[in-house]
Amino acid sequence: MNDFVTKGENMKTKFDAVDLMILRELRDDCKRPMRELAQKLRMHPNTLLQRIKRLEKSKLIRHYHADIDYKDLGYDMHAMVLIRIKRSGLEDEKLLHDVASLPEVESLYAITGGADCVATIKAKNRDDLVRILKVIQTNPSVLRTTSYLILVTYKEAYQFNPLSQLIQK
Repeated sequence: MNDFVTKGENMKTKFDAVDLMILRELRDDCKRPMRELAQKLRMHPNTLLQRIKRLEKSKLIRHYHADIDYKDLGYDMHAMVLIRIKRSGLEDEKLLHDVASLPEVESLYAITGGADCVATIKAKNRDDLVRILKVIQTNPSVLRTTSYLILVTYKEAYQFNPLSQLIQK
């Protein structure tokens, strides 16, 4: 069985194909009962639990999340906002802290290309989106924004799971 190595900030963590299988299964359904998961992976539940705890301790597993349907909660507008900042210094985490801390901002990334950052936003309606955009545009670091409404979602981030391909290599 192949060993894989991942580099953390101050450590190297070794993990193998069994760890990748565990990660794949947890990524697909982290609420699955431990006994059921152990049975599927053909391992003892205690061994599985020890491996999961090791993966958590090494920060390979960072969080467990619930996939919430925000549209059912009234968030009907989904937009991507390209942000151009006034000065360089994207490595300064405080630069867009106010934007990142807005509860409607789903994600915020520094990017290459014509913009410096891209934010994904969920809003309840058009007026709510305009309010959020005004907050972003009044940030002292923001030069301008360009907004794109998301009409159809074909794939979400939670569906990303390339671990099956890694296991087969």
